[in-house]
Amino acid sequence: MQGKALATVTAAASLLALAACSSEPSGDSAGAGTTTITYAFWGNNDESATIKSMITAFEKANPTIKVEANWIQSDYEQKLQTSIAGGDAPTVAQISNTALPSFANAFTPVQVDSGVYYSQAVAKAGNVGGTDYAVPFVAKSKVMAVNKAMFDSAGITVPSGSAPISTQDFVSAAKKLTSGSGEKKVYGSAPLWYDGWLIAEGGSYYSPDGQTCTMGNADGIRAAQTVVGSTRPDGFAPNPTDAQGQDMFQWFADQKVAMLPDFGPWNIAKIAALDTSKFLIVPMPGKGEPMEVDSLGIAKSATEAEVAAAKTFTKFMSTSPDAQNLLASTTSALGVPVIQGSLESFKAIAPRVNLQAFTDAVTNAVTTPYVKDKVKIESTFSTDLNSRTAIGSGNEDPATVLPELQSQCQQMLDATK
Repeated sequence: MQGKALATVTAAASLLALAACSSEPSGDSAGAGTTTITYAFWGNNDESATIKSMITAFEKANPTIKVEANWIQSDYEQKLQTSIAGGDAPTVAQISNTALPSFANAFTPVQVDSGVYYSQAVAKAGNVGGTDYAVPFVAKSKVMAVNKAMFDSAGITVPSGSAPISTQDFVSAAKKLTSGSGEKKVYGSAPLWYDGWLIAEGGSYYSPDGQTCTMGNADGIRAAQTVVGSTRPDGFAPNPTDAQGQDMFQWFADQKVAMLPDFGPWNIAKIAALDTSKFLIVPMPGKGEPMEVDSLGIAKSATEAEVAAAKTFTKFMSTSPDAQNLLASTTSALGVPVIQGSLESFKAIAPRVNLQAFTDAVTNAVTTPYVKDKVKIESTFSTDLNSRTAIGSGNEDPATVLPELQSQCQQMLDATK
């Protein structure tokens, strides 16, 4: 009788335990009342450390939510796609605005308050086809670094820290700053990036409505010819062979190149460590360069409890100074804050090199239209451009090649409609 009573008590206790477990929200694996979410991101060691410090700040402010960091160190987009296809998607995934169209179907729509951000380009970064699928949290605008000492030695006016020089003035200065030959040659500029220089010259891949390919027009041809001409024997930038495997920032620090276009925020810690009286950050020439904005998408497959926790997390990362103030430091810079309240903290990291140029670039960034199959179209274009012209391994005239590639681009674009 006593054994039967004990068995009955044990069974009842078991049923109560099961009932308690079934009442817990999905994702609750860190203790009663705590919801656990996973967060996938990429980056080098320093960038990973920055992200983890932001997670720590979040968990301190939100003790009922635990965030498991999923640092993917290589092939990020491929591995993210594999995890989504396999039913093991992270609750929150970091995604760039360029890759978002390919992943939007895996994310649940979110509400983005555009008034929170000081740049409309940032506010629109998570939008695909009129719907917001990700919350922006860091901007990666491009500027140009210049060696003031080399400009002074050549008797050339140092570019303004606030107003961009024209692309024509850039080329003229780069030629004057180039001297010597062979291993002792000093270059006016590091290699130019065609996609960036296309924007600088006032061109673009597509028309503002995203319906027409435009890279083969006069602006696109001029941009390509400038890039090709810059690496000729009498040019002002190292050719692909000479530049391969070389650290252009080190060349810049060693005064082997005078200007470093396509200068991203990940270089802030490096330039802050130099003699900042000799170096300056200025706007990119002309119309600037494309800006990447990394956002945070919430998995469509997440449970209700996980989605609620993920919304709290993404809002914190995107709008809280406690997170945004950690984006950049003298040891590592993930990017530029997207909220006004963190800009002074950002600029104070290296006040003598003019970090204001980065925030100006965020504000003035050129926005690109949503284009279906954007990655496939642009990858095909870039592969062909590099194989046929001296931007890569070819030798054909860009004036002949680009109109043909534009026509091919238009065929691919029309096929998506």
